[in-house]
This record gives sequence, structure tokens and C-alpha cells, in this order.
Amino acid sequence: MREELKYCPVCEETSFEKAVDTVDYSTSKQEFTVQKCIECSHLFTSPRVVEAEIGPYYDSPNYISHTNESKSLFGQVYQVMRGVNLRRKLSYVNAVYNGQGTVLDYGCGTGQFLQILVQSGKKSVGVEINDNARAAAQSYGSVSASIEGVEKGVEVITMWHVLEHIYDLNGLITSFKERLIAGGHLIIAVPNPESYDAEHYGKHWAAWDVPIHVHHFTEKSVSKLLGKHSFYLQKVIPMNMDSYYISLLSEQYKSGRKNKALAHWVKALYRGFISNVKAGKTNTSSNIYVFKHSGPIDH
Repeated sequence: MREELKYCPVCEETSFEKAVDTVDYSTSKQEFTVQKCIECSHLFTSPRVVEAEIGPYYDSPNYISHTNESKSLFGQVYQVMRGVNLRRKLSYVNAVYNGQGTVLDYGCGTGQFLQILVQSGKKSVGVEINDNARAAAQSYGSVSASIEGVEKGVEVITMWHVLEHIYDLNGLITSFKERLIAGGHLIIAVPNPESYDAEHYGKHWAAWDVPIHVHHFTEKSVSKLLGKHSFYLQKVIPMNMDSYYISLLSEQYKSGRKNKALAHWVKALYRGFISNVKAGKTNTSSNIYVFKHSGPIDH
């Protein structure tokens, strides 16, 4: 079952235009439409699969963040790149908080970042709704199935490519505020639909990732969303490696082939490089947004 959104999930305006018609290339092969809000530039999938029925779309073996697959060449490269990214993620957390308090990784997948946090001396807490991924993550810290299982007193909350999956944006951010210490930080990584590779690949851009991506944030729209909850944007950090990963999947989707060929890898390296060159510092294939809460915390 699908539901059509009558208003923008970020600014609640009702004037939209169609951004793109695309396909769930990884699982169902069903078609979906991405709408763009005229007022705040937020993009969102509509009509979208109702939340109660979205689970099976995550069960594809192609959804690698819920697995530790390392047999294929793609899986091996992904695991190596994940290791590099984990160290970078820790540096982003340390830049805003270098103590040994609690860091919540919301949508922690199989828990590799929780492990890195523990190794750095921090207390790691995770939330993961997927049962199999959560079972794996529990080796590295306290992991709950929902935000309700997280206690107050969190120093930093991280979301690595998770916010785009959330149906109730305002409800979740309110829950974050209740658990953050005064002046706490929220670090969010999301795909960037204004990037060069998004423009180049159009409907084949892998980071549309419909229907599990129900939101597609621009810098303007994510700032507006968080601004409503008294978070202000401190910094935008480029994710240069994402352009290669997303370009590789996009090349495969564009070709219509089931498996990745050598030509896909070659074209992805070229297109990812061009995307990063054109991106500058704040328009890469994915961006990390560092927010700080500036208002009173609601306890």
C-alpha cells in the first residue's frame, strides 16, 4: 500500500513539482516518484510505501549496510572503504566532543562504528530497527530497537545515511532533544540530490534508493528542518568517496545488468572524480552536516 503526501514533511507547504520518476533497482523493480517542495527545496518520495510495509524492501542482499558481505569484489571494496570511513567518522565526533561520555549512533547497522567508539574510550549506544543487524551490533554496545530504549545524557548523536529513511522526522528529532545534554551535537550524513552525479545519472542515480529513502535532503531543507528544533548548522563536511560508490551502482542500474562489469568500475572512477571536482567543498554526492543545539533542552 502507498500513501500520497499532501504537504511537505519539512515546511508543511503544499506546492510541489515532480523532480524525477525512478525505480527500485535493487529489490522490487517498482516505479516511484520524487516530488520537490517549491518553498524549501526538500525532495521526498510520494506516493510512498506505508511504514508498516517497508520492511521487506530492506531484506535484499544488495542492502550491504545490514550485512558483512565480503565475498564479492564489490563487498571487499566496500569493507575496506568502510574501515577508512569509520576512522573519519570518529574524527568528526572528536572534533565536537573529545571526552568519554555517551555517543548514540542512530541506525547503527551491524555496529562497526559502535566498536570504534568503544575502542576510543567512549560509551557507545545504538538504535537499530532491523533484527538481524541489531543482533550483530549488540556485540559492541547497548543497542535498542527504538529511541525509547535510550536514556538521557547523550553527548553526541550520529546518523550515517539514516535520516533519509525516517518517516516521522519531527518526532524523532524531538526525541533526540530529550536525550541530548545541553549544547549537544547532532551529526547527519545524507545523500545530496543537488550533486553533479545526481544531475548526471538522473533517474538512475543510485542514491534515490526508493522506496526506502523517503526523503532526499538539500542543505537548505535539512537546515530548515533542524532549525525548527533549535539546532543550527555549524559545518558541512564533504563525503568524497561516496561519489565513487554511488556512481558504480548508478552505472550498473543504467546498464540494466544484474552484475557489475569492468566497464562499470572504470566509468564510476571517472564519473566520481568529475563529480568531486565539480562539487567544491559542499556539493559532493553526500554531505555530512554538523548541528549544535542552541536552545533549552526539553527534559
